[in-house]
Formats: sequence, C-alpha cells, structure tokens
Amino acid sequence: MNRPWRQVLALGTALGGVAWAAEQATRWAGLGTVRRARSAQPGVGLLLRGGPDPQVTPALLDALQAAGATATFLFDEAAARAHPALVQQAGREGHTVLPLVGPGPWTGPWALARQVRVARHDFAALLGTPPTLFAPGPGVSRVAATLAGRWSGLTPVVGQPSGAWGGPLRGRRPGALLERSGTDPAALHLPPLLADLQARGYEVRGLDGLRGVRPENWRDLPATALQAVDVLYDRVGGIHRIGGHASSLFRVGAAPYPLADVTVPHPALPEGLTIRHGERLTEFHLDSARLVELAERPVAGRRIVTHSIRDLAATVRDDPECRARPAVFSISIFADVLALYGFTVLDLPPAHRRRLTWWSRTLRRAYGVSDPEKAHVPRLAVIARDELIRRHTTQRGHPLFKD
Repeated sequence: MNRPWRQVLALGTALGGVAWAAEQATRWAGLGTVRRARSAQPGVGLLLRGGPDPQVTPALLDALQAAGATATFLFDEAAARAHPALVQQAGREGHTVLPLVGPGPWTGPWALARQVRVARHDFAALLGTPPTLFAPGPGVSRVAATLAGRWSGLTPVVGQPSGAWGGPLRGRRPGALLERSGTDPAALHLPPLLADLQARGYEVRGLDGLRGVRPENWRDLPATALQAVDVLYDRVGGIHRIGGHASSLFRVGAAPYPLADVTVPHPALPEGLTIRHGERLTEFHLDSARLVELAERPVAGRRIVTHSIRDLAATVRDDPECRARPAVFSISIFADVLALYGFTVLDLPPAHRRRLTWWSRTLRRAYGVSDPEKAHVPRLAVIARDELIRRHTTQRGHPLFKD
C-alpha cells in the first residue's frame, strides 16, 4: 500500500474513533435527552414503541384502561397516518403520544431535524396539540438525535430496553422509562406486567403523568458519574438490590465489621451477641439518589424506609448466604434514623469519620441538595440478624411509623 492510501486509511480510522467516542460519551451523559423522571413519586414510565397496529394497539389500550394506567405510545409517522383513529383514541384516553422518527434515506442531524419538524406538524394535526418530545427510531445515533432535537425544538426521549414481552422486567426503579415493543403480538402479556408493577407499589404513567420529567443537563453529570461508580462498586463487591418494590432503598453485600468488638441485643441471648472486629457480616447500602428525591416528602420517606427495613429483614432471613452471617450493619449519615428500628448506633474513629463526612458532602453536592455544607456526621448502625428478623418480620413495622 502506497503512502497516500495509508494516510487516508489512518485518517479514516481516527475519524471513526472520534465518532465512536462521541457517540459513547453522548449516550453516557444523555445531555439534552429525557431518560428518566426525578421526584418522590413511585412512578415508572411505560414506553410502547411502534405502531399504531390495528391488531395490537386496541388490546394495549384496553389493558391500560382496565388497570387504570397510562403509557407513552411512540408511533411511527407512516403508521399514524394510516391509522389516525387509533392515534386519536390513545390521546383521548390520557396517554402520551409521541412521534417515532427516523432513520430516513439520509440519517444526518439536519435530515433528522427536518423529519422531526414534519412529524410535529402531522401529530399536531391528529391530536390538536403539537408534541414537545420525539423518540429517535432504531439505527439513529444518539449524537444525531441530540443535535436534531436542538435544531427542531423537540427533545428526544430515550427509554431503557426492558426485555421481551413475557420475560422478566429489567430496569425497574422509580423514575425509570421502560421501553417495550408496541407491535409485537406478545404484547398481550401487558395485563400481568401491569398487575405485577402495581402490586409492587409502582404507578404506571405516561410521560405527561410523571413528575420530574426534564432533559439531562450539565448539572446532572456529577450524579450520573456517581451512579456509574455505584454500579461498578456493586459489581466488584458482589452487592445487589433487594426488595423489588417501589419502596426498596437498600443494596446488600458482605463486608468485615470495621470497628472494635461490640455486644448488641439478641432475642435468644440474655447477655447479647458479641460482634468481633473483622467478622464477616451483611452490609447494606442506601440508594442516595432516591433518598434525595424523598427529601421533598418526609412522611412518605419514613414509610418507605419502614418498608425497606422489612425487605432487609426478609432478605437476611431467606437468603442462604445471609443466614451464615450473625449481624447486619451500615455506615451512613442516616444511622440515627436506623436507631428507631432497633439498631445500635456507634461513632466512627476520627479519621474514618472525616473521610466519610467529606464523601457525604460530595454526594450531597452531586445530587443537588440545598444544604451541602450542613454537618451530617456518618455513624455505624448494627443489629443482630435474629433481632432484625424478630422486630421486622413478626411485626407490622416500627410503632413510630405505622402505615
């Protein structure tokens, strides 16, 4: 290969690498896109992609109406023109209806922006109100969708693929936008999925019914980075979420007890249970992002903590690995709250406390807490496994926080 061709190949490879890096960075940051809701509401958004389909869409509408739920229909422009009555029915029944745009013959941002503007006009004619959001179609790069949104005045919506109909639901968390096919005949599995979500305390809503829906911006990047750190930390440490309910706040793993030996109450030991330094115990971690959201509703937050404690008690009772660990502990600024649930609360060594106080302040800044400089001192809360089970699986929760 002669030198000019090598230079062309090298330039092409470099440009391809830059494009790939830009796409990955845009997907991670999500700037200018709607990809979740942020509020204390225990809501999840159900995004149904494709259609309207005369065989599937009526069944979806019936199932949603029977469950008292709403969804977001991402309708293809051509199918919407072919079946306008279904588009209008979805709008009348309170669902959010958005255009699903691209890719067309030309997939660049300018061409996509033109498609979005045309779709806005067409959907405004069908629904009487122009949409403010759109969903990029399969094959549209995130960079192109973000730029097209900026140039067209509509914000792109990006959901979480949550598995096939009839399979386990992935990504279930308050505020999540869960996306599934709206044209697959297997969508007849929607009624049991809705029943499961509602039984677990979730409100299934379209984007118009979710509070805290807004595009990601630069101020969200620190929180996004911290959540990525949490994901990595959980994978490395074998930590997993427990409960599976809208009120579930805890992640559980195993760790050595870090303080000096301590004796805590135990239902079968009059002298209490002695926990040794370095002994392997069950450690639980709190969902920082969710706790910040719950700060706006303290009464609901207390109820959710109570439910999460019950989840924790059930986990240490039923999980074979947890059964072998005699106690449960957590280190956080919420340790004093855990004292209300029977935990013994202990001070940390000064160096440990200073380090975690700094980290707590960093978390609060990242999640936009209004008083990041206020002193919140981390402490350790510990309880015997059997005492936790006695208190929170044989009773209906703590007497201070009745349902």
